[in-house]
Amino acid sequence: MILLFFLNKYNKIIEQNQTDILVSNKIKIVENELLHQKNQALSLSILFSQNQNIVTFLEKNDQKKLKVELVKLLSNIKNYTSIYNIQVQVHTKELEVFVRSWEDEDLGLSLKEFRKGLVKVKETEEPFVSNELGKRFNIKAISPIFDKDKEYIGSIEVIIDYSDLKNRLKYMGIEIIPLLEKKYLKIAQYHKENQLLHEYVVLKEEYDKNFFHILQENKNYISNEFFYYEIKNKIVTQIPLGNMDLESIGKLMIYFDKNEQDYKYLPRYEYLGEINSKSDSKNSNTKQKKEIIIK
Repeated sequence: MILLFFLNKYNKIIEQNQTDILVSNKIKIVENELLHQKNQALSLSILFSQNQNIVTFLEKNDQKKLKVELVKLLSNIKNYTSIYNIQVQVHTKELEVFVRSWEDEDLGLSLKEFRKGLVKVKETEEPFVSNELGKRFNIKAISPIFDKDKEYIGSIEVIIDYSDLKNRLKYMGIEIIPLLEKKYLKIAQYHKENQLLHEYVVLKEEYDKNFFHILQENKNYISNEFFYYEIKNKIVTQIPLGNMDLESIGKLMIYFDKNEQDYKYLPRYEYLGEINSKSDSKNSNTKQKKEIIIK
């Protein structure tokens, strides 16, 4: 009897350790995929910032032609890739809205009061990507735009929501629900009609209803008191969604089957590029490696 007792206890410890490792691995997958989304947005932002038509139309203050150029670029991306959730915004050097790919509202609106990422890019003249709070809370990758004399004339921003991330993770057997704290709805006005979940608002209209119901019935699951929670062989865990100041203003809730470990995994993506700064372009003899800041 004593032997059976210790054997049972030992097996429970082994099982607990295996579950801990499984959850850690799943979280790492989610973090890698989120980083991939940011790198993807950043890469497009950098490429668009060097598009000569975009530079010229911004210099000439030609909103109509710039809008046509953005729509054409996004159409090509959608036609030749599986990326559909991209929007682009161009700003003047005064940090005002110049052109938006998805609408013609708020043109001329000043963004410097609540868009810290834009201010940062103007000050550093370096690309930057983060989860940033604006009228929406999503991934925003911003790159400076320079004229032929290497003078800063504005910036371009690639915006990606969490739908592609959700679809990629679903393919791997992982469900997610991105949440934003309700108190930020005074800024993130686009989400004010979205589904509420306790002290949070759901950022996407499409989400796993069963997972949502579990979170609705178990408010403590949204807390970070424990590393994860188990319910009927399902695991609920989370990672924080912070803004560019590294302050947590939301959560990415994660849900998967504890026993389903034979999932299809997509390749790991790494960004190994190097960005030439404005000063690099002026003096090719003094090259300096610049770090792309990813928050």
